[in-house]
Amino acid sequence: MSEADRSYSYRTSCGQIAGRSHLQSNAPCQDYVAARAQRDVACVALADGAGSRSHSEHGARVVVKATTRLLMDQFEEIWALAGTNPSQATAELLDHCLTALQRQASERNCTVSALASTLLFVAHSKGRFLAGHVGDGCIIHLQDDGQIVVLSHPDNGEYANTTFFVTDATAHDRFRLYRGHCAQGSGFVIMSDGTAESLYRRSDKTPASAALRRMFAWSNTSTRSDMRDALNRNLREIFAAKSADDCSIGVLSLSCTSNSQQAG
Repeated sequence: MSEADRSYSYRTSCGQIAGRSHLQSNAPCQDYVAARAQRDVACVALADGAGSRSHSEHGARVVVKATTRLLMDQFEEIWALAGTNPSQATAELLDHCLTALQRQASERNCTVSALASTLLFVAHSKGRFLAGHVGDGCIIHLQDDGQIVVLSHPDNGEYANTTFFVTDATAHDRFRLYRGHCAQGSGFVIMSDGTAESLYRRSDKTPASAALRRMFAWSNTSTRSDMRDALNRNLREIFAAKSADDCSIGVLSLSCTSNSQQAG
């Protein structure tokens, strides 16, 4: 079946909670995650604001919204550029985020570095996916063959509790861009480092496949509100118990049907 004969159905869900450390200090959640989907394209993006920066929760929100907007509007152009000139595709994505951050910095009378955050995203359209990652957290891929793999591992600095941000001078060099094909039955999970404490084993750099498989099953069978409730319940009762950090997660799963079958 050609891609022209396929119509994809997207299921997206996401959630975020403030970690115990922030609740104790009455600080805001510095994670932000969002998902968007329409007939031919879907995107989920997440950012974890730098704990040491004064306005990072706002920076996380800005880069997520800027990234989802760009990928929803210009997936075809960025997909093509990532194939011919990945460095330029990375530059365009980062420049788009930095322009949005500069506007936010002006509005809040702060420096751009005060808005520092990581960035993780996955976008899918017509059997193709594009994913990007700066910093810690990780991206999980449920492949067409049913295998669950880590698409992008955490990128930490010299110490486990340090990482890299989209506002860093080295962001372009640390930006990992992934381009591939996937179809019916596949999916992705993106998560901040707080959630990764439960779903990513640092000891051997492998995903917690059983838990992730249940999550994909919920996504494929639950209503959107039930899936959101399930994610939030796990964030509160399981993920937050293993990490004092903020926890956030985004899920994108997909199936496809024949357009000719739909027409019939």
